[in-house]
Amino acid sequence: MICAYVGTTDRKMRGGEATVLLTACLLAVGLLASTVGAAETSPPTCSTAISNNPGLVSDCEALLASRDTLVGTTGDLNWSAALAMDAWDGITLGGTPPRVTEIVLNDKGLSGTIPPELGNLANLQRLYLNDNDLGGSIPPELGNLANLKWLYLDDNALSGSIPPELGNLANLQRLRLHHNWLKGGIPPELGNLTNLQGLSLSYNDLSGSIPPELGNLTNLEWLSLPYNALSGSIPSELGNLANLEWLYLYDNALSGSIPSELGNLANLEWLYLHDNALSGSIPFELGDLASLKWLDLHDNDLSGSIPPELGDLANLLVLYLHDNALSGLIPPELGNLTNLQLLDLSANALSGPIPPELNGLVQQWLSLQWNDLCIPAAHQDEAFFRDLDFPVCDELN
Repeated sequence: MICAYVGTTDRKMRGGEATVLLTACLLAVGLLASTVGAAETSPPTCSTAISNNPGLVSDCEALLASRDTLVGTTGDLNWSAALAMDAWDGITLGGTPPRVTEIVLNDKGLSGTIPPELGNLANLQRLYLNDNDLGGSIPPELGNLANLKWLYLDDNALSGSIPPELGNLANLQRLRLHHNWLKGGIPPELGNLTNLQGLSLSYNDLSGSIPPELGNLTNLEWLSLPYNALSGSIPSELGNLANLEWLYLYDNALSGSIPSELGNLANLEWLYLHDNALSGSIPFELGDLASLKWLDLHDNDLSGSIPPELGDLANLLVLYLHDNALSGLIPPELGNLTNLQLLDLSANALSGPIPPELNGLVQQWLSLQWNDLCIPAAHQDEAFFRDLDFPVCDELN
């Protein structure tokens, strides 16, 4: 080596000069080695780890910028430019050239917040961050995800309002935000999501009225809004949701009458409107819901008589009308409900004889108490009526 040569063979140099030169040489060689070593051990970046795919480089940078924000204090993600992206936790690549198409991080112990950088993932189709402990607000930048189809943010600790920018997600099919601490109103912009098949906003603290614009969601199969503080009337426009199978509006503060237009929902199987402040009569049009299996209207302020048309609901399994102000006779047409498992008409103002047509009808549960009903004298010895704690009707009944 040159330093050894300087130190041992140059006899013409004085001792001090040789020592200085040797020291300088050693320092130079050490610096060079340090520089080379540093170059060899520099951590890779997205741009150095990925070649000929600028789109994936952009995805990589967005995710690395998001990692620590998502993880918080309890989670852990192996995202690193030193690791191939198809081995990253919860990341799926797709397409040619490959891009990030799915983020599936449900139930991963994440305790941070949702990073706005996720809005830069232009090819993302599914984003599952549900069942974590994420806090903070929903970033409006998620409204930039033009290819997103499924957005699951449910079962977290998210707060703030629902960004109206989510109404820009023209390809969205599933939106689940339930079981959070979201406040404010339901943005009417969600009515722009005409490809939406499922919308769940339940178990939050949402207030205000149900936007009539939700009636534009003609592909919707389930609409779940219970356990909020929604008020005002049920929009008649919901009767336009021809593909709807579940309509859950219970445990709110909804008032006004039940729209007769709900009778247009030919595919509806589950109608839960209970625990509100709905008033007026039960629309006879509900008898047109040929697919209905569960009708729950209990704990409202409904009045008038029970429509005999409810007896046309041949597939009905459960009919809950209790704790209202319904009056008049129990229609004998309810005896046509041969699939009925549960019938509760208790705590109303119903009167008159109990129809013999109910004999043997209900297979699991029948509750008629806290009304002004009586047993028809001609049927008082039948086992069905002997088990009911009602007086025998007098001759006037």
